[in-house]
Formats: sequence, structure tokens, C-alpha cells
Amino acid sequence: MVPRVTLLDAHVLDDHISKIFIGQTLKVFKYLPSWILNNCELEINVILQFLMTYYSVTKSKATFGQQMLGIRFKPDQLTDTKLVLFQLFTIGAEYIQSKVESPSNNFINNISNLQLIVDVLKAGSFLNFLLFLQQGKYPTLTQRFLSLSQESTRKRNIEYTYMTRELLWHGFSELLLFTLPLINYQSLKHKISRVMHFAPRKEDFKERQPLMFPVSVCSICQERPVLPHHLKCSHVFCYYCISSKRMVDEKFECPECHHFEPNVIPVILINKVNISS
Repeated sequence: MVPRVTLLDAHVLDDHISKIFIGQTLKVFKYLPSWILNNCELEINVILQFLMTYYSVTKSKATFGQQMLGIRFKPDQLTDTKLVLFQLFTIGAEYIQSKVESPSNNFINNISNLQLIVDVLKAGSFLNFLLFLQQGKYPTLTQRFLSLSQESTRKRNIEYTYMTRELLWHGFSELLLFTLPLINYQSLKHKISRVMHFAPRKEDFKERQPLMFPVSVCSICQERPVLPHHLKCSHVFCYYCISSKRMVDEKFECPECHHFEPNVIPVILINKVNISS
């Protein structure tokens, strides 16, 4: 019996291959008059999907996605009548649904109760998917209606050691994706820096008012200080720089002299003006 994940992967591959093939073909038609794509795009898609189905299911008894994963329809079940019905239910139904959902008026929109039929088919597809998850046999409603079972064309043996290694790796990667955003890297970096650099003793430290010069730079961003602040040492910081560091780590200290001060103090700029009487 073919695993459920393989059947679903084949269905997804068929959709991707169809979109790529149709997209590349429509790029060729862009050099033709614009009215061709505007009026006949859905019809061109039907023709291309019919060609893909003919050269895959009709010739090889398997879609291109199934061939890539080593599965196929059972040849004794896929008769000529079922081939025609398979193309009618897959390609024709998708064409009618696209016409119904199209904003432009067309002959299909004039058919009464057609929208109701489309909604019923969508509900049937959803119920069929629930049955597929339980039984693992028919991934699409068309395959269930035509009783088209699938079989594997090659044996694939997976050792338990490989499966265990994959499960452990995926579990470890999910754990990293969940825990890494919770780690405060800046705080950890500051703690390591404090361990590597010995903080000066309080009795040796002398409070001083930093001086602002034309060449003064922020000790964090190394740019001209904007709203200069200090930590009672001789170094100056931008208000945004020191505030953002303190938001990450409450014990952030001066990166130059490694002095810690809980309060961030603004630098007072004094302009001396001589007034002559």
C-alpha cells in the first residue's frame, strides 16, 4: 500500500509542474496580440492540461508527479473509458469552476444552479479528504468516483536508524526555532564581557563631568553624540544608544572604562558668554 504522504506529495507535485508548464507557455504567448490571452487564457490552460494528462496518464499510466515518486495507477483499473472520464472530471471540472468564478459574463454563468453544483463538489472534495486521511486510498474525489487505486513501482526500504535520526533532527531544529528567539544575546554578551574585564574598584573611581569637544564621539556607535548622556565617567553616549542597551541589560556598563552607574545622566552643555557693560 502506498503511504498517504507519498500520495499527497504526488498531488502537490502535479500542481507545481502544471503551473510551471502553463506559466512558461504563457510567456511565449505574450508576443501575440493581447486579445488572445485576455479572451482565451482559460481555454489555453485547458489545452495545455489536456496535453500534460495525455503524455503522462495515457502514455505511462501515471502523472508526472507520480512518476517522480515511483507510483502509478493500477493498469487493470485504468481503462479507456476511465481515461476519458478522468480527463473530463479533472480538466473539465476545473475549467467550469474557473468560468463560474470569472468576473466576466460567459455562457457558463447563464446555466442555472451551476454555482450550487460547484459548492457541492467542493464540499464533496473536503469530505473525501477526510476519508483519505482515515483510509489512505483515494486522495481526490475523481479517483474515488472512478475507483482508481495506486501502486508503487519501486521498493523503498527505510531503515529505522535513518527514521530515528530524522525525527531527532527535526525535533532538535524545532526546539532551536522555539528557544533561540527567547535568548537575550546582548545581555549574554555583556555578561561575558564583564567576566573578561575586571570592573574598577569604587574607591579608585572618581566622578567627573565629561567634556564635549568637536571630535567627541559616542562610545557605543562611534558617531557624533545625539542628546549626549553619561554614566558619571568621562565618556559620552547617545541617548538612544545607552537607552537601548539599558533596555536589553539593566547592568550595562561603560564599554570604555567598565564603570557601572544605574542612572543615565544628561550632559549639561554650558556656554560662557561675556557681557561687557
